[in-house]
Amino acid sequence: MYCRDCSRYDKDQERCKDGKLNPPDWENVVSVAQIFGLRSICIFNDHRERLVYSRKPVPTRRPN
Repeated sequence: MYCRDCSRYDKDQERCKDGKLNPPDWENVVSVAQIFGLRSICIFNDHRERLVYSRKPVPTRRPN
């Protein structure tokens, strides 16, 4: 989603009202998440869900 199409975008200040970032591609999403954290990325970003699922821990089997 483009920021300018979002209801949370302030057209006068030309920025997100929530202070979120909206990186355009996967590499930038990963970099932004490593520097600022996952919460800094807009929830409407096309790559955010992929990043969330990639960070989930893989369940391991417990030995008996």
